[in-house]
Amino acid sequence: MTNFNDIKGQETAVKYLRNSLRARRLSGSYLFFGPRGVGRSLCMKAFIMAMVCKEKINDHEACGKCSACIKVLDHNHPDISWIKPEKNKAIKIEEVRRVKNALSLKPYEAPVSVCVIEDAHMMTVPASNALLKVLEEPPEKALLILVTDKKELLLDTVISRCTEVRFNPLPPAITKEIIRERHPALDEGGVAFLACFSQGSPGRAREMLEEGLNERKDEVLNLLDTIIEEEDPSCLNWENDNKELLLEDLEMLIMLLRDIALAKEGLTDMLLDKDVPGTGAYRFFENAGIDKIYSTVARIIGMKRALLGNVNPKIAAQVLPGMLK
Repeated sequence: MTNFNDIKGQETAVKYLRNSLRARRLSGSYLFFGPRGVGRSLCMKAFIMAMVCKEKINDHEACGKCSACIKVLDHNHPDISWIKPEKNKAIKIEEVRRVKNALSLKPYEAPVSVCVIEDAHMMTVPASNALLKVLEEPPEKALLILVTDKKELLLDTVISRCTEVRFNPLPPAITKEIIRERHPALDEGGVAFLACFSQGSPGRAREMLEEGLNERKDEVLNLLDTIIEEEDPSCLNWENDNKELLLEDLEMLIMLLRDIALAKEGLTDMLLDKDVPGTGAYRFFENAGIDKIYSTVARIIGMKRALLGNVNPKIAAQVLPGMLK
């Protein structure tokens, strides 16, 4: 079942949406924005179900069991259109035109026609302009919900015509709780590492596990050992030159150096990875001053910022080994 009671750590967004439903003061368009994997989609479905449910618990909570609720969960409700682009594919103007046509139709069984555009930042400029016309002249009994983790890529004119609902990274305690529930086989060290590395996103944590995060961590440690043992590491390349993967590797290096610094100070109970003191990286930095660790972390953070800008990841992969020794 999916309703507002299932959503953890997003009290502000949930309270706002519940109050809007209770007071029957609904906007014609919403922008759900914030990091991936923190409850945006769950909240969006709970919101839609509360509007279309046939056997509501109350005026702001769906039953989660009736035919209408099941159809929402299965993405096959006749009055709800879903647009979600394939990975790295744009949302084109033709799809937005279909949105306009769908919203202009009289609802078949729900009080309103709904269209959800996930990853709305992937709209092309012509698609965004076409959507703007829908927002400026919204059809009656229609609701549009945009969902994105990159609000800054949307047109300001689109943002200004939507009611914004913000979703934040979850607090560490709640992130750990959700990870424990979803991945009971993980030990406490794995839970703590994943909660920190996912930056408060249980959904991202699940994706990372599915993509082999633990194996990636071992690869990063082995590559770091190779760099440390090499007399001239500038002749080496970092193995990942994919921007997204390289950014994750940099995050992993920052966490590793954090643990090394804590272990050097004898604070082993605070380590995210209890195995760090046995690594070659720890032995290398063990004899170095704490300032060396801090300066290395500062260089990695600088590279991360550059990557988030316009630096070519292949160049970054060539430079990174020389920064770590």
